[in-house]
Amino acid sequence: MLFLWLKWKHTYWQRRGVRTLPAHWFFGHIKDAILMRKSIGVILGELHRQAADEDDVIGIYILHKPFLLVRNPEVIKQIMIKDFHVFPNHYFDGKSKSDVLTNWILFTIKNPEWKHLRTKMSPVFTSGKLKSLFLLMQESGEMMREYLCGEFTDSNIVSIPIKDIFDKYTTIVIASLAFGIRANCFDIPPPEFFVNSHKASQRTLLRNLRFFFMFFLPEIGKYVGAQLLGDYTDYFRKVFWDSMDNRSITKTKRGDLIDSLLQLKNENADDSHFRFEGDILLAQAAVFFVAGRETSIPTMTYALCELAKYPEMQRRATEEILEKIQTANGITYEAVNNMKYLHQVINETLRFYPIVPILDRAPIEDYTLPNTNITIEKGTPIYVALYGIQRDPRFYEDPKRFDPERFSDERKNEIVPCTFLPFGEGPRNCIGMRLGILQTAIGLIAILRDYEVSLNPSWMSVTDTRRVFTSSPAGFLLDLKKI
Repeated sequence: MLFLWLKWKHTYWQRRGVRTLPAHWFFGHIKDAILMRKSIGVILGELHRQAADEDDVIGIYILHKPFLLVRNPEVIKQIMIKDFHVFPNHYFDGKSKSDVLTNWILFTIKNPEWKHLRTKMSPVFTSGKLKSLFLLMQESGEMMREYLCGEFTDSNIVSIPIKDIFDKYTTIVIASLAFGIRANCFDIPPPEFFVNSHKASQRTLLRNLRFFFMFFLPEIGKYVGAQLLGDYTDYFRKVFWDSMDNRSITKTKRGDLIDSLLQLKNENADDSHFRFEGDILLAQAAVFFVAGRETSIPTMTYALCELAKYPEMQRRATEEILEKIQTANGITYEAVNNMKYLHQVINETLRFYPIVPILDRAPIEDYTLPNTNITIEKGTPIYVALYGIQRDPRFYEDPKRFDPERFSDERKNEIVPCTFLPFGEGPRNCIGMRLGILQTAIGLIAILRDYEVSLNPSWMSVTDTRRVFTSSPAGFLLDLKKI
């Protein structure tokens, strides 16, 4: 009976006139993900490429559940931008019965609460605020530079586990920006903030399974006990409120998130619709912690990996960095933003290695795709596979080649809208996009201004097939040589 029921469930798209691809009777299209052979982001990218060019959408199945995979940038634009009022929410639901924090972050929260929160948080990411945050990030980059310099005592070339270095750098940034404290994670022994951050972010098999359910079967996921900060929530809550209370008493300002949240807390004390208080405030710092580390670490790692493979690209990036620093007489906010080639490298890294490889939406009412007879039922999950659309030969010439020139001033207009989506698209795109790029750029500058990087012969490139997000390669070593 189970077999027959599942076979019938797997005719859902056929009955609606949507083409699909062969699927396993039980696993649907994610057998290799369940068996941990491939990440689900890679699998969805493969399904995108297996479909015919004329297929704007294809139907897929995750276990018994039907999902729609969108392959056409015009349809993506229609869903993400033009008809946003029908698709204001992610299908992903981070809500957890055991963790209040997950209920109050921009990525998971539903409309209309999302709109209130987005409106309140947007001023935190203005250019003026970014300039203040830049100074704190640059201080973190200098701590990394100082540490690396100390590693070169007996040799001119040193093998560095670069992911670990970037882990410490991003944790310093998050401690400073989101929690209002100075924690040099390169100290020995490392500060308590780093130790607990490292433990809180470790991905065990159980945590990965919980995340899988939250992303793909959220009706089950909310009961599986996932927590944004794991077992260390109380520790980070204490650090956060110590900073908030101290700042409130002393009236000092650092230009960080604590300043902004304190202002929001005071401004909205009488707001009956949306009050910034308690764990709603902590949740905004917590999402900095998670998003700021999980995205920037692999982006910086893969960028250096590619530059190590292509010395000419690396030379060009380094020359630009040194020239802009010299012209500005130091590293300034404007100088970093003027490093065009470095930003081309970052963008091409995000195209080639999208950190969040799946974009998702769900309609709040039945929706008929324009100029088709295809009606999407209310609540049906809709996906865009970034490993598909960003490596699609219809939109990118020689898509498997790492080529920062795609994003040059001369060629960036060739990029078809809604085919480069590392930060999402439309009103629900990533609010911290510019901050994330700035943190990534400062981290890369701290390395490339002082060192020539090359791949260590013993390095391994093995991605974690259990993760939904793209992660840094395991065992990745870079050889750094002083310039």
